[in-house]
Amino acid sequence: MLPNKVAIDIIRKYMARFEKGEDIENFRKDLIRDLLNHNLLVKTEDGTYTLVSECKEELMHSRIGALRESIEKFVIPSDLRSMKNPKILDLCSGIGYNSIGALHYNKNCRIDMVECCKEVLFLSLCLDMPYEEHNIIKDRIKNFLEGDASRSDINIYLEDGRSAIKKLEGRYNVVFHDAFSPQRDAVLYTVDFLREVYKKMDDDGVLISYSSSIPFRSALVEAGFIISEGNSVGRKRGITIAYKNPSPDRKIRRIPLTDERLIAISTVGVPYRDPNLNLSHEEIIKNRNFERMIFKKKLLELGRYYSTKNVKLGKIDRKFLEIQKLDLNSTQVILKMREILGV
Repeated sequence: MLPNKVAIDIIRKYMARFEKGEDIENFRKDLIRDLLNHNLLVKTEDGTYTLVSECKEELMHSRIGALRESIEKFVIPSDLRSMKNPKILDLCSGIGYNSIGALHYNKNCRIDMVECCKEVLFLSLCLDMPYEEHNIIKDRIKNFLEGDASRSDINIYLEDGRSAIKKLEGRYNVVFHDAFSPQRDAVLYTVDFLREVYKKMDDDGVLISYSSSIPFRSALVEAGFIISEGNSVGRKRGITIAYKNPSPDRKIRRIPLTDERLIAISTVGVPYRDPNLNLSHEEIIKNRNFERMIFKKKLLELGRYYSTKNVKLGKIDRKFLEIQKLDLNSTQVILKMREILGV
């Protein structure tokens, strides 16, 4: 999912001036005004800006604040401040809010920014933000757009996350998974992509996502992550926090009991898949729908099918409910429930 096409066209017009060598200060305010006049750039409640997406009724960030969302959904839950020289993978880095926030909380961060839209990166050069670390990100983006491909503590990969993940060196302590919602674009929410991310993470690594999607959380479990839930920010459901190999003393908050059941024994829990990391969103959704149909058929044959409503209400075999009473994390609960389900 990309920003609105008209917004991209407007940004390209000003990018052409930059590419010809003109100083950004000569036109950056004109670009902002142009986008605002077309209702394609929105000022959020914390004073920072976000773009309207391809789907005109949706924004690229929450109205509560683009920078606030970054800090409260990604930076603080990752516990960056306590880490020494953390290495971060910023997936779908966009304007750069997550990377800016990370540097604000820990100046020793090493960051790989992955973004598929050059125009969004360029827009960051034209915006003002309250954190001085924005200047660090702006300098790196500017150098990158001018052709500097050298490696540094902050690197930019202008490509689909699925192709980028294969070439990245990895050993990430933190992954900011900030892709657009899986309902709109599921390509970075598949079991197969998340397995690649898992491989690139340090043993103590943590992945943070604003999404609480059931198929996404199911995919994380299948990819090997220990899933948990963080606080909600600007929405009803909490964020997703997924660990590769958490230490025994780490307190891991379980996801809602309803979610555990839906992931483990309901067709809603069938994850997204993309075996060769090359399918479109539409193909991924079509394949998942087919897999759900096959899964439902198997459950019916075994006499173990429960409607989504009954799963949510807990009107299921008590064996599953007893597992949820155990002192386990959500991933362990889900795997035990699936074992009993036997499919």
